[in-house]
Amino acid sequence: MSKESERLVEVAGVLAQRVNGAIRDVIPAEAQVHLLNAQRELLAALFLIYEHQLGARRVSTPTPARRRPAARRTRVTRIKVD
Repeated sequence: MSKESERLVEVAGVLAQRVNGAIRDVIPAEAQVHLLNAQRELLAALFLIYEHQLGARRVSTPTPARRRPAARRTRVTRIKVD
């Protein structure tokens, strides 16, 4: 995990704690559980998108040179059966 990714996870965690503290008094407990699960899924999706984009921006290693296709072998002649 890159340092940028770690920082993103840390910021998301702090933000989640603050939002949870703010809604604790207003929203019923069952709804809080539902919202926290949805928030967790959203953060996971955003993290995966970020990692995917970061991976796409990295310089890719050059692909190895293709080998020449193998020479075709001569076909075995068929034997006629009486």
